[in-house]
Order: sequence, then C-alpha cells, then structure tokens
Amino acid sequence: MTRLPILRVYIGLSILVLLTATAPFSSSAQSLQSVEAFTESQNTESKRVKGASGLPLPRFVSIKSDAANVRRGPGPSFPLLWQYQRRNLPLEVIAEYDDWRRVRDHQGEEGWMKAPLLSGARTVIVRRSAHAVILRAVPSATGGVVALLQPGVIGSLETCEGDWCEVDVDEYDGWLPQDQIWGVYPFEFNE
Repeated sequence: MTRLPILRVYIGLSILVLLTATAPFSSSAQSLQSVEAFTESQNTESKRVKGASGLPLPRFVSIKSDAANVRRGPGPSFPLLWQYQRRNLPLEVIAEYDDWRRVRDHQGEEGWMKAPLLSGARTVIVRRSAHAVILRAVPSATGGVVALLQPGVIGSLETCEGDWCEVDVDEYDGWLPQDQIWGVYPFEFNE
C-alpha cells in the first residue's frame, strides 16, 4: 500500500512546524483492539447494527479504483489525509454518513472516503509477519504447497471453512489460515 501523507507547514512567531496526517501507532493498535472487542461481542450477522445504507457495520469492502482519497471528515471540504494507490486493498467500513464511509485499513489508520470509490468485492491482505505464508491446496496445515505469499499480498476471498479461508491470488487458488490474513471476521462463515 502506498500512502502519500499530506504535510502542512505552519509558520508562527518564527517557529516552523511540520505535521503529518498519520496517527501514532499506539492509537492505531488501541483502535484495532476496540474493533476486535466489538466484533467479538457481535458474533453473528443478525446482531450487527445497520448503517445508513442498510448494510451491516462494521463490514469489509475493497477499493475500486487505482487512486482513492481519504479525508479527515465526510465531505470534500475536509482536509485530505492521504491517497491509497492500490486497487482491491481491503478496508473495513466502520461508519456511514450520506454517501461517505469511515474506513479503517489493515494498519489501523482511519479516514473518510466517498462510497463510489469502494466495492463490495471481498479481498484480504496477508498480515505482516517475519516470513512468507504458505498457500495450501486444502484447508489443512499438512496440505500441499500451492505458493508462498509475502506480507502485503492481496487476494480475492472465496469462502472460509473453520479457521481457513480460500483465496485466489493471481492465477493461484488455495487456502490460508484465517489468522494470517486481514479482511474477514471470524464469525462470518461459521454461522
């Protein structure tokens, strides 16, 4: 994922201050913990709240275009925070306002995007780890190796069975452990 942070320069009383638009890592980690607690308490689709669109919140979506702006608030007059430049990147919709969606990415960063920039197509991203993740031929740790996927690789989500999800990455189709990917809730396919 490529982010283009917006730098703002403020000059006042002979002091030059550069501010970046990204949040500190610790607050991102806290927000990830809070959403995990939220989704844990809402362990079925029927218990999830509905947004203004009538769709459940939170939910996963993906970026439809090659470039998608993220703003501080739900409107074009709010400051631009950054721009995603990665089609199919999974995002989590956590709030809605008119045709704007508050989204969170796999690193815990949040901002507002126009709804038409998002797609209902489900994708997942391989989580950061110290090593490559094995794409297996069957949903088992002993299944044959289809491919090795580096952290940050995006694939299309097909389905999940238990702790495994079937993912299509380029021309490779196989199974990944659910704890190695971001873009699917544990309860989604286990109802």
